[in-house]
Amino acid sequence: AEDLLESNKGKLELMKDALMEYETIDALQIDDIMAGKAPRPPADWSDNNNKTESDDKDSDTSKVNKGETDKSSKIGGPASEH
Repeated sequence: AEDLLESNKGKLELMKDALMEYETIDALQIDDIMAGKAPRPPADWSDNNNKTESDDKDSDTSKVNKGETDKSSKIGGPASEH
């Protein structure tokens, strides 16, 4: 198992980086990673999803403070839906 992980370390790093950036990996990204290339954005990804962490915290905090939280959100699905 160690040899397998070590021989695929580059692919694991690409996968980690994709998960950190996009919070999800789709089939096309897996194809890129297995080919040893940096994965493209997920198919449903848009630049609107590319907010900074502080943007998310600020908007979440302001909604909570104003009582405007969305209670209709469902659990599951791609992270970009939440």
